Amino acid sequence: MLRHVFQVLTAIATFAGADFAAQAQTPVKLVLDYAIQGQQSPLVLAAEGGYFSRVGANVQVDRGYGSADAVSKVASGAYDMAFADLGVAIQFNAKQGETKVIDVFQVYDVAPMVILSLKKSNITKPADLAGKRIASPAGASSRVMFPAFAAANHIDVASVKWIDVTPQLRETLLVQGQTDATTALITDLAGLKHLNVTDNDLTVMRFSDYGVNIYGHALITTPEFAAKHPDVVKKVVKAVTEALKASIHDPAVAIAAIKKRDPLVDDELERHRLELVLKNAIMTDHVEKAGLSAIDMDRMKKTSDIVTTAFKLPPVDVGTIYHPDFLPPKADLKLP
Repeated sequence: MLRHVFQVLTAIATFAGADFAAQAQTPVKLVLDYAIQGQQSPLVLAAEGGYFSRVGANVQVDRGYGSADAVSKVASGAYDMAFADLGVAIQFNAKQGETKVIDVFQVYDVAPMVILSLKKSNITKPADLAGKRIASPAGASSRVMFPAFAAANHIDVASVKWIDVTPQLRETLLVQGQTDATTALITDLAGLKHLNVTDNDLTVMRFSDYGVNIYGHALITTPEFAAKHPDVVKKVVKAVTEALKASIHDPAVAIAAIKKRDPLVDDELERHRLELVLKNAIMTDHVEKAGLSAIDMDRMKKTSDIVTTAFKLPPVDVGTIYHPDFLPPKADLKLP
């Protein structure tokens, strides 16, 4: 009887200790760049697939409303971390005159920003955009960074007429001819193909092919949060790294994770989005050789210079922006 009582008390103490440990974890609120689609699925997988919990991180992953909105929310303290475009973060810091947000894990080796148009619109080069209607959500990274594209290609930004739309309507307006072009990410090609638009119907101008070959989305936080919770940031980065590698190995696992949140997800469409971003933004030749978040600081400086020059902002010290201190060992950053 005494032995049984002791076993029960031990079990209670064990569960109580585990519960206390769970409660003691610093909660992290992480906001994505936009509505949850295939390209965001690796971060959702980190939450839904138990990657965060296995490293001892308590992370809430929420949809976003544009990189600009996500960066502002982190800087204000409404969120602790964000998955957002680095160029937008650099622009934000430069406008503030100080380092408000930092990059702790560079997810996209190339910013997959594009301008899409139907071939029948006869937009074949950047200069053809003058006087045209371009549809985009106001906070989308490709729209926020359009002045950099314009500066690199000698386009008068004021000559473009912007049409504010939701991400869901952007492709529809293009197909219906209610806009001449859209600024988008490469992943939006999947949505157009879903609307029976083929590659032969489209003209795709990649920012990276027209003078804006810069780093893209990253995990963003504030210097204060990173300094106060360095171990937490390391755990988040580790979990996202592992979930990203798992998504590369088997994209279906990542799509299953977003389907947990929305059972109506179109598996084929969202997998196509994920595969487009993996191929065009993440699994570059450089990353294949050096691993994830293997930053070339000269290219990081070029990224910063392109952004600040385009927006007529003071230069930013890139040493204050990118902080590799929170990355796992290099061996863990190698692709599967």
